Amino acid sequence: MAPGWFDDLVAPGRELRRSANGVLSALSSHEGGSRYDGRAALYDRLVSNSFYNRRVWRSSVASYATFAAAAVTSGDGPMLDVGCGTAVFTADAYRVAERPLVLVDRSLGMLTRAAQRLELRSQDSSRIVLVQADLLDLPFRPASFSTVASFGVLHLFADVVTVLDRLQAQLAPGGSLYATSLVSQTAISKGVLMLLHLGGEAASPRRASELEVLAGSALGDEFSMRTEGSMAFLSYHPRAR
Repeated sequence: MAPGWFDDLVAPGRELRRSANGVLSALSSHEGGSRYDGRAALYDRLVSNSFYNRRVWRSSVASYATFAAAAVTSGDGPMLDVGCGTAVFTADAYRVAERPLVLVDRSLGMLTRAAQRLELRSQDSSRIVLVQADLLDLPFRPASFSTVASFGVLHLFADVVTVLDRLQAQLAPGGSLYATSLVSQTAISKGVLMLLHLGGEAASPRRASELEVLAGSALGDEFSMRTEGSMAFLSYHPRAR
């Protein structure tokens, strides 16, 4: 059974069914799985590799974890992580978080591995809830989360403005949004992103300047963005209205 605080976040008319390993699913039982279901272990080995991140993206695992920790400590209300993957960069911060966490991914395989990495026990189920859902069809009430995060996801989508609009819609007044995206700042990163694009794994490569323009279209002027190598770190702290 989901904790009461989580039930209050679910939009009216949305039903979540119990899936494997305690994961709640907003997908209908006849919807197919994700292409990442069978790749969670490979994903872990690759993206957590320090040499890979330095060589291809000229960034670091430590920077990803530090940014995630900043998101966790940005508030005390419910936090939503959309596209949480296997929690490879976020698990340390989530284990010690003193706030409710909702971790969402389209892939049940990724969520299963995230649950294993977080070593979820019965006492954690009152604080952390894992949900299988589509980013573009989230099952939550608007403006329900004081922090919304989406790490390593924006580069997967051609329509970044719509993605940011959907994430922003979940943000409570005075809340904060944190996101990261791979960008094509070097010949190597552009080549890898192009290969991912041709394989149907990512959108067409974008430079940081292009992402910044798109983010401005969605978020206005109340966001900041910095890059480390070919990883862009975006944060949004709108003034409460």
